[in-house]
Amino acid sequence: MKMNKRYGVLFLLGLLLLSCVEQIDFPLDRQEEKLIVSGQISNLQEEKYIYLSKTTSADRQPLPSGQYLVLNDLPRPVSNAGVFLVSSSNAVFQLREVSPGKYELGRSVPIEEDQSYFVEIQVDGKTYRSSPEEMPSEVGTDELAYEFTLGELNDAPEVPVISIFSDVKLPDTSEPYYLRWDVEEAYFWQLTFFPNPFNSAPPPCYVFGFPQPERFALLNEESVRAGSEGSRQLLAQRRVDQSFLSRHYFTVRQVSLSKRAFDYWSNVRDLVNNTGSVFDTPPAPVRGNVINVGNPDEVVLGYVEIARVAQKRIYTTQADVPFVLEEVCRYLPGKPAIEYPRSCRTCDAFPNSTNQVPEWWFDL
Repeated sequence: MKMNKRYGVLFLLGLLLLSCVEQIDFPLDRQEEKLIVSGQISNLQEEKYIYLSKTTSADRQPLPSGQYLVLNDLPRPVSNAGVFLVSSSNAVFQLREVSPGKYELGRSVPIEEDQSYFVEIQVDGKTYRSSPEEMPSEVGTDELAYEFTLGELNDAPEVPVISIFSDVKLPDTSEPYYLRWDVEEAYFWQLTFFPNPFNSAPPPCYVFGFPQPERFALLNEESVRAGSEGSRQLLAQRRVDQSFLSRHYFTVRQVSLSKRAFDYWSNVRDLVNNTGSVFDTPPAPVRGNVINVGNPDEVVLGYVEIARVAQKRIYTTQADVPFVLEEVCRYLPGKPAIEYPRSCRTCDAFPNSTNQVPEWWFDL
């Protein structure tokens, strides 16, 4: 099928991801690789992404890593796929691969209120499609707050912890609503300023991550009506460390979903069950909304969301932290550079970092 005669599809990682499992006790079938499709298409004016990868299999070949061959069970990215977003009015938008397995839809593409959308993927001679979904009409808002405490986290007692909360204003609608929260973090990391002939400072370093990817904050109108859930939500917790020596942001995305997407994430939450992460290999084949057009019985993992999102940020500075934090990267005369942690010498020590200041960094 020629791509210029057909439509396409897309979906950002909600998870995923990160995008992005309940307790279902059966092992992942390793006899053959399974395609994982994740992503989210939303109303926000930003680049949107679809992520493609494959699970491990019994006959997976090792990969070269330096002088060694390495074999692991992590999903591997799928490159050179045709990925398209298709609307119910037959508008087609192709996504471009910006890194292995990561396909980008530009921010100029409008996601319209009265349209349904699906993603189409062409890879290895097969065609995959997500089920069409419309963007929900309403989403709530978040009033964010943080709290520093000493408490237990990840089985470690009496550790300094920051908790991120939201006092949620629920969607103003009489229709059923289904909500999920994603929390990302970003912080400035001060590299060591080593004396040099030009007195030039080290480059800025901004680090990104997910403070608690195993936590799923989900809410719908049934649980609110039944009184089992309130409007105050604990969204994430993380240990307080040297990343709080400078400005440390938490970006909260309240995501309004379809019921089918909400049920999917409820199953994912139950499977993770606070023992894993949505970024790990799925422990069981939780089927999402993507099928192989030519073979509907093929198990495809992941979910493509068409979602309405409300985004808000909150940040802390060192002055807010009630704990003593050692400045591990402070320059000490006479101490050789090689004795400093690698994270003090180069921003590349962090897997998801950049020297470019985020465009929104000083908006708050």
